[in-house]
Amino acid sequence: MCPPALGEYAGTQGLGLLRLHSTYRHDLKIYASDEGRVQMTAAAFAKGLLALEGELTPILVQMVKSANTNGLLDNDCDSYKHQNMVKNRLHEAMQQDRILTQEDMEKLNPTSSRSISTALEFIQNPVRMCEHVISLIKKLNERIKIRKEDQKTKELPLYHGESWELMQRRWAKLEKDFRTKNTKFDISKIPDIYDCIKYDLQHNNHTLQFEHAEELYKCAKYLADVVIPQEYGMTPQEKMAISQGICTPLLKKIRADLQRNIGEEESEENAGESINRLNPVYSHGVSSPSRHVRTRLYFTSESHIHSLLTVLRFGGLIDNPKDEQWNRAMDYIGAVSELNYLSQIVVMLYEDPTKDPSSDSRFHVELHFSPGVNCCVHKNLPPGPGFRPKSRNEPVKYVIMFGFYCLLGLEML
Repeated sequence: MCPPALGEYAGTQGLGLLRLHSTYRHDLKIYASDEGRVQMTAAAFAKGLLALEGELTPILVQMVKSANTNGLLDNDCDSYKHQNMVKNRLHEAMQQDRILTQEDMEKLNPTSSRSISTALEFIQNPVRMCEHVISLIKKLNERIKIRKEDQKTKELPLYHGESWELMQRRWAKLEKDFRTKNTKFDISKIPDIYDCIKYDLQHNNHTLQFEHAEELYKCAKYLADVVIPQEYGMTPQEKMAISQGICTPLLKKIRADLQRNIGEEESEENAGESINRLNPVYSHGVSSPSRHVRTRLYFTSESHIHSLLTVLRFGGLIDNPKDEQWNRAMDYIGAVSELNYLSQIVVMLYEDPTKDPSSDSRFHVELHFSPGVNCCVHKNLPPGPGFRPKSRNEPVKYVIMFGFYCLLGLEML
């Protein structure tokens, strides 16, 4: 997270992030949405990052700010209107009881994302795939009933103390809600089905012993790979309209922090942020008193991660369509099928103090992305490009870092 010391201090022990933080050279702010598990994840992350001791609650109170207090997670109501329109179109498209043609696939995947193309090729016929999923859910409910009533298995523990009764209710509701009264399928339930089978396959399969668990997981996953990302827009224009409504306050905050660190005046997005910084007069025993790292961590929702990726992907950041590194990165994002627990986008701003302050080469920005924790079943993830334009051995000064960490799905802590 923090580059090692350079120059005459290279190789010196104790000059990492913890040393920077303890000597007031690390300006750290942590924001989280109001959801309880998101805030606890932020506190746990802070505890590990700074090697803190004790319970999470005091860390949460002292170090984690509610992002809703300053509007960072406010969503524009217009984005909901766009999303509802997109969901209705997606719902109709997924009610086709026939093999999807190439034209159908292009309409469902206008951005040509690799992950969606792979999912559509597996699904073939959306209605038949949904029928297969609900038949597997019925078999699963029968299996749960058998295990629940069997004297040898009814007392077996489930993950986090869940009872067989609660598991049965969970899956019975999904079976009931997935197929509507007019025999159509409610595709808005697909993410819930996927989350539940992923959870049970990872935590309860040794107790449940459902022979079709992986098959249900695979079918639900490919359906979710089509439905979930497309709920945030199908065409680039729809994706941008929805994303701007969701994450504009956060984008303004990022821009304000970047501008502040290249010497511009404080903006209203940064108003009220207190900063404690080492005074060089009192820097006795500090090897690099002028070194300063500014870190902002945002623990937020899946919608914000999708929106930020959309802005990066379709927002016109790169004018040159032939940029090899950028194209590889965008191809990788298109190949990522889902955002898991602790998905993250990291924005790093570096300064080269040897360059002229007015030169374009004085600063450079790096973007890093990870889709988060891997599921125990889905291991064939696309490899990242792993290419860096700058060497860490060059005389750069680490100025600022933003991290956006996403908590979604079922509890995994």
